[in-house]
Amino acid sequence: MRPRVDGGALPISPRSCDPCRTDMTTIDEAKKALGVPTPKMEALIEAMYITANADDDFGPKEREHFVANVVGICGGKVKPEDVKGVLLKLKGKSKEGRDARLKAIAGRLPTVADKEHAFALSATMAGADGIVLDEEKEFFKTLASALGIAEERAEEIVEELKSLEPDEG
Repeated sequence: MRPRVDGGALPISPRSCDPCRTDMTTIDEAKKALGVPTPKMEALIEAMYITANADDDFGPKEREHFVANVVGICGGKVKPEDVKGVLLKLKGKSKEGRDARLKAIAGRLPTVADKEHAFALSATMAGADGIVLDEEKEFFKTLASALGIAEERAEEIVEELKSLEPDEG
């Protein structure tokens, strides 16, 4: 079982998806109605992308997990076959350097819950191939620090995720 990938959003009713509504009160509501990713959605996706590349090996299982999560975060508005475009955009952003991108990610996640959600999605991304390498474990510390998550809380999140994994046997 994996954590929710939908950004923790409430279920969307047909009324909230109508792009012709005139009673929308926020930019994010308008973006959601039009199917445009919000800064928070983009930050969650980018955090997973950076984590997947932490060990310089974005393998097939990680890629499959990434695609599924992107589709989920975007509420199905991005189709699996369109994720290649997302990857190209993120690859371009990565040229700015990891520290700059982590700072940008943290700035687009307004709440502690959002930051912890990004950390949890990233942790599942690292474990998607069944192996969490030392480089990925080191990156967790960097990511937690960039998101303002205490080391103890980051460890709790990882342990919570491990407890959700099905028993093998």
